Amino acid sequence: MATSTDCGWCGRLVHLEAVSPLLTVPSPEGPKVTQAAYKCPNCERMVVVWEYAGQYTGVADKDTAQSRNWGNPTFIPDHRDSEAYPDVPEHIGLAATEATLCFSAGAYRAVGALARAVIEATAKDKGAEGKDLYKRIEALADAEHIRKHTKDQAHEVRHFGNGMAHGDFTKPVSKEDAEEIIALMSEVLDEVYQSPARLERVKQAREAKKTGVTSAPDGSEAMPL
Repeated sequence: MATSTDCGWCGRLVHLEAVSPLLTVPSPEGPKVTQAAYKCPNCERMVVVWEYAGQYTGVADKDTAQSRNWGNPTFIPDHRDSEAYPDVPEHIGLAATEATLCFSAGAYRAVGALARAVIEATAKDKGAEGKDLYKRIEALADAEHIRKHTKDQAHEVRHFGNGMAHGDFTKPVSKEDAEEIIALMSEVLDEVYQSPARLERVKQAREAKKTGVTSAPDGSEAMPL
């Protein structure tokens, strides 16, 4: 049988449907790589599955992508390395999640470009104006949406992303660099959106206990206790 996994796009545990034949190609690391494309039956987005050819013990010449019993596969994107931002405006949260998916795929330059865009979109969403992103981040702090150390984190994302945006990436971007940028981007989103949302939920729960009214999962008022 083909592979069952948590889809890297929607997060559902699914049985992937093969949409390509198996393809074995050379890799820069030396060993050949066997790969195939699959479709998630839930969200219908593509997932690439690959492993080094030597890791497979099946009968290669009779194998197909749908029936292949993968040995030690890598999934692109990998849901375990993605992060959702439910309390962030959808257009910003999806871009932030996409940055984490780029990280899981090893697209570290893309992480920088998307993380920078997320910071800029956040500033715009909060009405922080300025002629460039530096000024917008400063305005975000002046309006007390972020504290000083979070402002500095946003600037670090800006510095890193500037190189990607302006083509200044002659030096390789390491996994550690990209991981740090994801963490800094997440810190900014937490302070601007997620932390206030958590606080608001706690306050609403406390007030509900006082009045004897609970909140329904969708935020509407439920029946009195």
